[in-house]
Amino acid sequence: MYYQGFSVTGIANTTVLDDGLVSTVEEPKHIDSILICVTAYESNVIEGWIGNMRVLEIYDNVLDTIEDLGAANFPYSTSKKGEIKVDLSIPAGSIFKIGVRSGGVLSSIEGSYAWTPET
Repeated sequence: MYYQGFSVTGIANTTVLDDGLVSTVEEPKHIDSILICVTAYESNVIEGWIGNMRVLEIYDNVLDTIEDLGAANFPYSTSKKGEIKVDLSIPAGSIFKIGVRSGGVLSSIEGSYAWTPET
């Protein structure tokens, strides 16, 4: 298994996607999962795309966050999702992109694609 990191800084009222995981004829890829963390819970939507087809849509408030809510001993989340199973082959010449669709208040995401070579 291989990993490729990503970081997407959200923009209010906009969908922002990363550069993505590129699948080529020489190196076709299969995306197994996404390891992900959001900067804040703002009820924004995390989206995954292959070309012009959305293949993933999940609200940020079900994912892990690094947000500090201000409590003296606020623990990091242990009950939210930190990994999203995807299990998709990316067609040669296509790109899987992850991004965030922010509403009036932006949030950002960081993480890594977990992928394997397509056989």
